[in-house]
Amino acid sequence: MNDRLSISLVAPTYNERQNVVLLAEEIFGLLGACGDIDLELIIVDDNSPDGTGQAAEELTERFPVRVVHRPGKLGLGSAVMEGWRHSERPFLGVIDADLSHDPEILADLVRGLRTHDLMIGSRFGETSRVMKWAPHRKMISFLGVGLARLITGAEDPLSGYFCLRREVLGDLRLTSGGYKILFEILVKGRYRSHRSIPYVFRNRQFSASKLDWREYLLFAKQVLVFGWRRLLRRRGST
Repeated sequence: MNDRLSISLVAPTYNERQNVVLLAEEIFGLLGACGDIDLELIIVDDNSPDGTGQAAEELTERFPVRVVHRPGKLGLGSAVMEGWRHSERPFLGVIDADLSHDPEILADLVRGLRTHDLMIGSRFGETSRVMKWAPHRKMISFLGVGLARLITGAEDPLSGYFCLRREVLGDLRLTSGGYKILFEILVKGRYRSHRSIPYVFRNRQFSASKLDWREYLLFAKQVLVFGWRRLLRRRGST
């Protein structure tokens, strides 16, 4: 393996004009001194009416940023996959553009790929913290993570902040259109080991959560389908 880790980090955006500039500045400010990491940021914008796409294009003059413009709001999961399709690098990752995912651990996530196939930013580690977590969101998250953890064994299988080796995906056809793409990768992907790194899940800055009841219904469907898939796989191996 080449000593320099070459990775494409995808940030899906919809109405994140102010956040996307701060995100790029923070990421490349932190990684500027990391000579062993060669990171490009791929921003996939779903035709944001607030001008996020234009703001992202202006970043290409300052940082190793590429922008993918899509015609409309097609979903976070598909945006991640679209961004990965535009990359030929051996390592891939995803981060939210709303600044909730702290780039402070990004270098550790990337470097962890030297020894692990999948590195996950975890909201549930010993030193993890979620800032101003609304009680109803906390309850739903704990319930969802608990169910997904039973199926995958990962500490935070619903994290939206992770990096992986391209081989984990192989020729896998991902179907997740919503926010839980990692869950599907953990169930279907080709990996031998994964590791979780705790981090502080920060408050969103200039945008609101895009989760709604449709995303929760989609996740419930995933739990049923992936749980059944894993059960059949275990039966087939006995």
